[in-house]
Amino acid sequence: MGRAACAALLLLAATAPARADLSGHGGIVKSVVVSPDGARALTASFDYTVRLWDLGAQKQLKELNEHFASANSARFLPGGAQAISASDDKTLILWDLESAAPIRQFKGHTANIASVAVSPDGKWAASAGWDRTVRVWDIATGTLVRTLEGHEGNVNAVAFTPDGKRIVSAGYDATIRLWDAGTGAAGAMLRGHNFGVNGLAISPGGSQLLSAGVDETVRLWSLNEEREAKALLGHQGFVIAVAFSPDGRRALSGGRDMRLRLWDLDAGKEIRAMNGHTKAIWSVAFTPDGNRGLSAGGDEVVRLWDLATGQPVGGP
Repeated sequence: MGRAACAALLLLAATAPARADLSGHGGIVKSVVVSPDGARALTASFDYTVRLWDLGAQKQLKELNEHFASANSARFLPGGAQAISASDDKTLILWDLESAAPIRQFKGHTANIASVAVSPDGKWAASAGWDRTVRVWDIATGTLVRTLEGHEGNVNAVAFTPDGKRIVSAGYDATIRLWDAGTGAAGAMLRGHNFGVNGLAISPGGSQLLSAGVDETVRLWSLNEEREAKALLGHQGFVIAVAFSPDGRRALSGGRDMRLRLWDLDAGKEIRAMNGHTKAIWSVAFTPDGNRGLSAGGDEVVRLWDLATGQPVGGP
């Protein structure tokens, strides 16, 4: 190859857009979340690891590797210096993200932990277990504060309301349950899904809830009225993950059909479906500006999308 051709190839490589994928995991990526400032992302994978990424550069920054089974969920703590993860090894781990070192381990569940949530003030963690319990932990000490019992099947998802006053959980028993975060008292039970509920999300204002079901639906609920508001139809196969946009007016969902779907919640209509994954989508997220979406897949990658166009960011 001549010098001119080599120079042309080098110029092409220098000017070609970067791949949008966050690649590096060696297994299903089961969770993705974006830091409040939008600069970083956390992923949790079937390969036992949690990874921290530079979202702008699509580059891995840290690998957090102390779990002994699938890492299923990870969340930033307020401030972004620490994170907490949940695993099939029945533990939670609190991490220092600068050193990638574990700070403490939380033990108490007797089966896989599917999901973890952090209270808005960063004091409490709630974990959803396949031992049919939700457990509340003091993050500073690792102490188990209380155990919430009532689900009649594996608990798949858990979240705090933005005011920190309630915990919401969902599971294989096809129910969504509300709890008083301060006392652990059981509140309303929301029914509407025909089969298990895989994922949930709470709107930024705290008035609405999204749920992802095995029955191929995404459902929007009024938390204030404790009732279903509408069902979002379009997925072909079970839905695993949902997320609210920062303004609460749109949603992302993903599941078995491998399509990332963007929804207009006011209209209850799909805006577009984005194709690119080759296996099921396990987790979805918005960037804080609401302009981009992330989807984590069984194909071992996280993809970044321009939601205005439906195209991969920096993709081919």
